[in-house]
Amino acid sequence: MRIPKSFQLHAQKINIVQDNQLEHVTGNMGEARYRVNEIALQPNNKGVEYPSSQLEQVFYHELVHWILHHMEEKDLRSNEKFVEGFSQLLHQALITAKY
Repeated sequence: MRIPKSFQLHAQKINIVQDNQLEHVTGNMGEARYRVNEIALQPNNKGVEYPSSQLEQVFYHELVHWILHHMEEKDLRSNEKFVEGFSQLLHQALITAKY
């Protein structure tokens, strides 16, 4: 599975950007940036390397945050346990789907 460069929710384009300083500054591998319509991801670079499946999972985690944001589900969007569990199952379903 690949991480897209962008997608749309409610006719808004959400861009996926690479931020080499994200983990250093925030301690996170991903971040939903609602004010600028972005998902920022920490790319692999010298000293910071992750398997592609882990980076994909981070993307799905942030995607679930975005979906809940557009659904105006503030409580669920802030519930990291829910977001992580939902995103892991979504990721697994999509990467194991047979066509």
